[in-house]
Amino acid sequence: MNKITDNLNVQLIDIISQLSSKEQKKVLDFAISLHYKEKIKEWDNISDEEAASLKAEFAEEDINFTEAVLSDYLLLIDSED
Repeated sequence: MNKITDNLNVQLIDIISQLSSKEQKKVLDFAISLHYKEKIKEWDNISDEEAASLKAEFAEEDINFTEAVLSDYLLLIDSED
């Protein structure tokens, strides 16, 4: 990290540590929302082709996972009978 980032981190920690737990939770929720918004921006900036490729990749992983889980579940059900 650089000196500016280090200074910001120290200031943030100093200020947040003085807040109540309830206020700290609000700060955390806000930071999470900022992080989430940034991820949305990243997703919005990829091409349609890249998005389609990622969707297809995850769809295949999801199908494979589901098939494996269901297979194990069916074996478990059969063994209980």
